[in-house]
Amino acid sequence: MQFQDVIGQEDIKHRLRKSIAEGRLAHALMLLGPEGAGCLPLALAFVQYIACPNKSETDSCGQCATCRKIDHLQFADLHFSFPFFNKHPSPHNNTCSDWLGEFRAALSEEPYLDVELWRSHITKDNKTLQISVPEAGDIVKRLSLHSYEGGYKFQIIWMAEYLKSDTANKLLKIIEEPPPNTLFILIASATEQILPTIMSRVQVMRVPRLSDEEIHQALLQKGVEPTKAEGISHYVYGDWLKANVLIENEHPDELYTFQFQDWMRKCYKKDVLGLVRWAEGMNDLSRDDKKYFLNYAMDQVRQNLIRNYTGDPLIRMNGMEKDFSDKFAPFINDLNAESMLDRLQLAYRDVDRNINTKILFTDLSFKLHYLLTTKA
Repeated sequence: MQFQDVIGQEDIKHRLRKSIAEGRLAHALMLLGPEGAGCLPLALAFVQYIACPNKSETDSCGQCATCRKIDHLQFADLHFSFPFFNKHPSPHNNTCSDWLGEFRAALSEEPYLDVELWRSHITKDNKTLQISVPEAGDIVKRLSLHSYEGGYKFQIIWMAEYLKSDTANKLLKIIEEPPPNTLFILIASATEQILPTIMSRVQVMRVPRLSDEEIHQALLQKGVEPTKAEGISHYVYGDWLKANVLIENEHPDELYTFQFQDWMRKCYKKDVLGLVRWAEGMNDLSRDDKKYFLNYAMDQVRQNLIRNYTGDPLIRMNGMEKDFSDKFAPFINDLNAESMLDRLQLAYRDVDRNINTKILFTDLSFKLHYLLTTKA
């Protein structure tokens, strides 16, 4: 993958290229950003840029044997570690090598891969994923070998949040003092579950969400009709993977709007029976859909807070959202907005932790009722 294939993120691309040009390449780099922002494609493009013998000032050539190998994920010195579930009864025999073929296939199909899409490639069950201790041993072993291609060795650890504590501790020494010409690239969307000792050994580069305009332009380049592209870019909250999914949706602008507005009405009225039934409906959704809905809910709270205090010029709402906001925005104020966002963010994290979402959304709904009735 070349930098030109990565949507947006021009500042990050510039900083990565600059680190090479100025000889300031860190031995361990963490790309930290939300799902769908392009951390994994950026890592692949950066690896290809470093390894390409014919690179320009701005990108790899994309034509040489090295570029073709990396593009097909067959470069001998490019290694991947990623979350997986155990195939073998003995915990000592389970490593990423058991799933490398499936991972390469999933990544080739969708470079903006996220955990839920990866999970769907390897299991129909909601099995726990992790990066195991034996995998750490494999990393140490393969990086101790000489480079097959005669240049850098690259170790990408995708979704570093899934490193078990024992796994992370086993990697501390090699991350701090890797073999010569070895580059670690860790990719994460949150740091709460990553050991501070790992964080202190990597250079963190924060990758922002894609802007609506970047998503919009990328959709237009794929041939999406302009009005539909605008609706999709508004709703996906900077997530290109979700934008790709919504291309097939006939009315992307209505995906979460009715659901959110119905929820807020029930919360305000404290419609107990209605909220229980609403939570049951949410419980039937996939984990990914629950997370995207909560992201949308957080965005709507922010937009209504902005509208309540500044009016229309700074908001981004469609007509349906504005009609609802006429009555809803006055109830979002400086006393409750922060707490509402905190509750929604906590629910987002709990969804990721396999908590019973029927109970989660029922409890969240009652908490939001009390916050919505807090007067400014």
